[in-house]
Amino acid sequence: MHWLIAALVIVQFAWGWSMQAIPKQPPGLRADAFNLHKSVGLVIFSLMLVRLGWRLAHPAPPITGLPQWQRALARATHAALYVALFVMPLAGYLGSVFSGYPVKWFGVTLPAWGWKDPFLKDLMSTVHLWTSCLLLAAFTLHVAGAAMHALARDGYLRRMTLRSCADADASLGSG
Repeated sequence: MHWLIAALVIVQFAWGWSMQAIPKQPPGLRADAFNLHKSVGLVIFSLMLVRLGWRLAHPAPPITGLPQWQRALARATHAALYVALFVMPLAGYLGSVFSGYPVKWFGVTLPAWGWKDPFLKDLMSTVHLWTSCLLLAAFTLHVAGAAMHALARDGYLRRMTLRSCADADASLGSG
């Protein structure tokens, strides 16, 4: 789940910034780009709900053997990632709801429950933008931390890899 969400976020981030350059006229190409962005954002939100449920049912092992500042930074970075990955798609969705345009999920028009409200649309767009900055900072810290542990060969990277998940599953079956 981690790697699927990471891949979608990387693609979504690049797509979100690049689609700003699509001209508003004619509207079709830009609308299609935004609708695809919204659709993937809703998928990320749904995957994050599943991930949160999994994390609540299966807490991460405690971080031991690291200085307190590194443990605190790791916890803060993970918290920022979770917050951003919930707030960002929610703000994007609400911005779309209050734009007055229909929200489409891979071509399926979702029920309209909101109303056109330029103030709320602009507020949600601002939240979406600033959350993208938070997400980029947290993502950068997360990757930098993983790279630092990989270079240090201190064993912490093993906790973060797909192999560690397979090892954990195997040990559950052998007990």
